[in-house]
Amino acid sequence: MFLKADGSEVWLQSSARLPYLSLAGIIESSEDYVAIRPRLRRVYKQLSGIASDDAFLVQEIEDSGSLVFCARPDKHCALLLLGKFHRGRQSCTPYAVLENLVETIRNSADGIGGQVGATIRFDLVQSELAMRAR
Repeated sequence: MFLKADGSEVWLQSSARLPYLSLAGIIESSEDYVAIRPRLRRVYKQLSGIASDDAFLVQEIEDSGSLVFCARPDKHCALLLLGKFHRGRQSCTPYAVLENLVETIRNSADGIGGQVGATIRFDLVQSELAMRAR
């Protein structure tokens, strides 16, 4: 993680002002991250230069955003929502955007967990602003 001047830690760095939503947690597995990492690399495109540790593109969202999974050697991790998330076309309930977001997050976490043979458990949701890259 990157340490900002104000003492806060953030998952990403960017040359542009980049706010994002972070769902932080842990990879629950008896295996070390050294064994988990190659499986993540086989399934997801690894993104370089944006995270202090590993970052993987999990899903692009209708040309308006993406989900990125970040993980550290201590198995702390986060699923990051970059950009916008729309309610979708099929639903018109008042809470459709939240329902769709929760479903997308659940499916992504289950998919990641299934690929690596672990449970991804989220403990914290917060908005963050990426550290400015130099």
